Amino acid sequence: MTNKIFKIVSVFLALTIVIGCGKKETTPNAASINANNPQSIDMSGQKVFLKYQFKKDEKLRYKLTTISNSLQTIKVDSLMKSSSDQTLTYIFDIEIVDVDKDNTAELAINISSINFSGNINGQKLNYDSKATLSKEDKDKFGEFETIVNSPFRARVNQKGEVLEVTRIDKMADKMIALKPQMQKITAEQKAALIKNIGEGEIRPRTQLLFRELTSNAVAKDSSWQLTSPATLAVFQIESISKFKVDDFVKAGDDKIAKLSATLTSKWTGNKKGTQDGMNYLFDDPKITGGGTILFDIDKGLVIKSETTTNVEMGVRVDGKDAAQKMQHSIRKDLSMNKNIVELL
Repeated sequence: MTNKIFKIVSVFLALTIVIGCGKKETTPNAASINANNPQSIDMSGQKVFLKYQFKKDEKLRYKLTTISNSLQTIKVDSLMKSSSDQTLTYIFDIEIVDVDKDNTAELAINISSINFSGNINGQKLNYDSKATLSKEDKDKFGEFETIVNSPFRARVNQKGEVLEVTRIDKMADKMIALKPQMQKITAEQKAALIKNIGEGEIRPRTQLLFRELTSNAVAKDSSWQLTSPATLAVFQIESISKFKVDDFVKAGDDKIAKLSATLTSKWTGNKKGTQDGMNYLFDDPKITGGGTILFDIDKGLVIKSETTTNVEMGVRVDGKDAAQKMQHSIRKDLSMNKNIVELL
C-alpha cells in the first residue's frame, strides 16, 4: 500500500510546470496582496530581472500542498473503477548556507513536517509526521518516514534552477532500516537508491519552491517558455511551460510580478505494439495545465504559486486468456494534480 501511495503522489513531478537572519515580519507573503483588488504598479516602459536574491544565513519557511485526484476505468466484460483523492502538505525549513559570486546558493533544507490524508477506493488513510506512530504505520508510510526530518542540501542558481541535491544518505539509511528485505543491499544498490530518492523525489519537489524563471529582463506582457522531457507509458513527452507577465502589483512596499503559466506537451512513441502476446493501442496522451505565480522582485523569492497539471491516458489491449479465448479490454486514466506553494 505504501508504494502505491508514493507512486500516486509522485507521478506528476516530471510533468509539473517548470514552473535573526530571516525575519518573517519583514518578508512579504501572499497575504499582503489584496486578492480581490490587487494594487497594480505602473511600470510602463520599464523592464526588470526576475532573479532570486539569496542572502547568506537567511532562513525561509515554505508550505507545499499537493492535491491529487485520479480515476481509472477498465472495461472487459464489465466496468471496473478505481479512484483516489489525496492531499499532502509539507513544511520546508531552509537556511542559506553560502552564496557564491554568481549568486548560486547552497541551501540546507529540512522537511520538518508531512501531513497526508487520502481516500483510495473508499479506504481512508491519514499520516501526521508529528504523531506517535505504531510500527505498522511506520512501515505503511515508510516513504514519508524516510524523508521527514532528514536534512539535505541543494544548490540553486539565480534563475531558480535546482542544480543538484546532496546528502541524501540519511534518507537511504532510514529507508533501509524500515525495510528488512533491504538490509543486505550492496554498495552499488545503495548508491542507486540514493540517486533515485534524490532525483526522483527530492529534487523535483524542491524545484516547486523556486520555479525556474527567465534570465532575460521582462516587462508587462513579456513571455517566455521552458521545456523539459519526461516518460509516460510508451511515450517520450516534451512538456512546454509558457509564462507571461500579467501585471506588477504591491505586497507591502515590495514589487510583485504576477505571472501566468500554461502547460502543453508534444509526444513521440509507437502507439501500437505487442508485449507478452498481447496487442496494445494507446490513445494520444493529453497533458495540460496552468496557474499563477507571484514573484517578489525586491526580495527575489516566490511568495506564492498555484499550478495544476491534468493527464489523460487511454489504451486498448487485445489478447487471448488462459482458455485461448480472445479478450478485449479498454483502460482510461484521468488524473489531476495541484501544487500550492506559500512562503510562510
